[in-house]
Amino acid sequence: MTHLKQLMFAVSLFNVLVVSGQDLSKHRWENRLILLLTDDENNSTFQSQLAEFRKDFTGLNERKLIIYQVMPEEFKTGLNTGNKIKSDCLYNDYKKTNSGFEVILLGLDGGIKLRLDELLSLEKLFAIIDAMPMRRREIERSK
Repeated sequence: MTHLKQLMFAVSLFNVLVVSGQDLSKHRWENRLILLLTDDENNSTFQSQLAEFRKDFTGLNERKLIIYQVMPEEFKTGLNTGNKIKSDCLYNDYKKTNSGFEVILLGLDGGIKLRLDELLSLEKLFAIIDAMPMRRREIERSK
């Protein structure tokens, strides 16, 4: 019976790892990602960051941005309250500071382009993205 429990635990752990890993890799070359990491979803900087991003849905969409709200044991996508997915993998993989809040920009290639532990303005975010070579090509193609 002990081996069965160990096997069941291993399978459930594998499923959690696969779900988390695929959630970000499926966006590669399709979307840029913003990871908002917080220890507490009532954190004032976290809430301010959500409010800042809600100011310009069009700008976020034009830049192919998807937002992930990441907490220690769960995450959800988008800017609103919604379905939470139980997993600590994203938090454990990306949380690097002792700050209660971090914002991370991942490029189309999946690489980290920016990491801050303070509020990121839309103006600064858009300037960083719009200076990227792939984004400049996107802008040229849309003219």
